[in-house]
Amino acid sequence: MQLILWFCLGILFTLMVQGFAYLSLKVTLKWWVWGASFIAAVTILFGLAWASASFEEGVAQSGALALIFFCGSGVLLLIWLWRVFVKPQLNTD
Repeated sequence: MQLILWFCLGILFTLMVQGFAYLSLKVTLKWWVWGASFIAAVTILFGLAWASASFEEGVAQSGALALIFFCGSGVLLLIWLWRVFVKPQLNTD
């Protein structure tokens, strides 16, 4: 089961990097927006890894904690960055 987890996380990481590369062709953002986006995406992947490992070990409370705190904060940060910094630049082009 762990091999499937790492394989899926690798695919998600590759898709994340490709998405950021495509987005960098469309918009010009400041360095800290890119850094915050990368940190948010890695936080989501970390939360997914922690949650799946916790559920596999039978500790559901730890998995739920990872989904709420890590994945939730990463998703909220990505949504905020998209609405405030990325979407206005996409509308002007």
